[in-house]
Amino acid sequence: MELSILVYVLLLIAFAKALGEAVTRVNQPSIVGELLAGIVLGPYILGAVFDLEDMYTDEFLSNLADLGILFLMLYVGLEFSPKGIFQASLHGGVIAVSAIAVPLVFGFYVGYLFGLDGATLYFVGIAMSVTALPVTIRILKDLEVLETRTSEVIISAALLTDLVLLLAMGLVLTKGGEEKSASEVFVLGARFVLFFILAIVIGRYVVPYVYRLMRWMQTGEAAFAVAIGIAIAFAVLAEQMGIPAFIGAFIAGLLLRETGTGLRVWSRVEDILSGVTLGFLAPIFFVIIGFSVEFDSIARVFPFFIAVLVTAIATKLIWSYVPARLMGHGPNESVAIGAMMMGKGAMELVFARLALEQNLIGRDVFSVLVLMAFLSTVLAPILFKHYFNKAVEANEVARGRALSRVPETHASP
Repeated sequence: MELSILVYVLLLIAFAKALGEAVTRVNQPSIVGELLAGIVLGPYILGAVFDLEDMYTDEFLSNLADLGILFLMLYVGLEFSPKGIFQASLHGGVIAVSAIAVPLVFGFYVGYLFGLDGATLYFVGIAMSVTALPVTIRILKDLEVLETRTSEVIISAALLTDLVLLLAMGLVLTKGGEEKSASEVFVLGARFVLFFILAIVIGRYVVPYVYRLMRWMQTGEAAFAVAIGIAIAFAVLAEQMGIPAFIGAFIAGLLLRETGTGLRVWSRVEDILSGVTLGFLAPIFFVIIGFSVEFDSIARVFPFFIAVLVTAIATKLIWSYVPARLMGHGPNESVAIGAMMMGKGAMELVFARLALEQNLIGRDVFSVLVLMAFLSTVLAPILFKHYFNKAVEANEVARGRALSRVPETHASP
C-alpha cells in the first residue's frame, strides 16, 4: 500500500471528525460536518496540496467506503425494532402513508418534467421520499424529547417510511436498475419474500443458539466479532439471492437488536460498532460522497436542483403536517413533526452512492441528491426546535420546559 493512501485516509478522518465535531456545537448532526468536509474543504484545501484524482479512483478507499455502507446499514438496522414496527402508533402509520405517497408522486412528476425515465425516474422519486431515521432518533434523544408523544409519532412514522422505501430501493437497485418485465419484477419480489422468510426462520431457530454462544462470552470484542460475522453472512446470502448486500446487513441488525440487548456484554458490542462505524468507516464514506459532488454539474441543471430541493422538503413537510393536524395534533406540533420527517441523511446517501456505481444515475443527478440531503438535514433540527418550543408555549405538548437551551448535539447518521 502506498504511503499517500495512508495519508489520504488520515486526512479524510481528521477533516471529517473535526467538521463533524464543530457542527455539533451549533446543534447540527455530525453527518452535516462530514459531508461539508468533502463538499467544501476537500476540493478547495486538500485539492491545493494533493492530486485528488488519485483519491477518487483509488480502489482501497473505494473498498473502505463500500465496507462503510455495510457497517452503516448494520448500525441503522440496530435502530429499528421489529416489535416497534408492529406496535407503531396509528398516528405514525397514517403520517407514514402520506409522507411516502405524496413525495413519491411529486418526485416522479418532477423527474418526468426534466426528462428522466425508467429506473432512474423511480430512483429519484423514492430518494425524495426518504426520512433519516437514525439521524432523527439521535437528534430527538440529544434534545431530551425522546419520551414525548411528538417523538413517538415521529419515530414510528419514520420507521415505517424507511422500511417500505428500503425494500422499494432494493428492488430498483437489483440488477443495476435495468428495465424489467412484469415477470422479472415478480421474480424479484418473490426473492425478497423468500429472503425474509429465511431471515425469520434463521431468527427463530438459529439465532437463539448464537445468543447462547454470545451469552457465554466474557468479552464484548468476541461478541462483536460474532455480530459482524452474522452481518456479513446475511449480506452474502442476500447477494446470492440477487438482492443488494446492504439489505442483508440491515436484516442482521434487526435480528441482533432483538436477541442481543439482554446480553451482559451487549453495551460493549454497541460501543465497538459505534466506534468503528461512526468513528472510522462512515466518515470516510461521507467525505468521499462529498468529494463526488460537482458544483459545475449542479450549475448545469440548476432548475432541476431547485425543483428537487423544494419538492422534497415541501411535500414531506406539508404531507406530514396535514395528517398530524387531522388526527388532533396542534399546528405548531404538526410542523415540528413535519420538520423531522423531511430530513434525509445516511439512507439517502447510501442509495445515491449505489445508484451512481450501477450507472443508474449520472454525476449531475447524484450531486443534486447529495446536496438536497445535506440541506434538508441542516434544516430539520432548526425547524423542529423552533416549532416544538412554540408547541410547548401553546400547551400543545405536555412538557416541563421548552428547548430554550439545547444540549450539545452529537447526532450521527
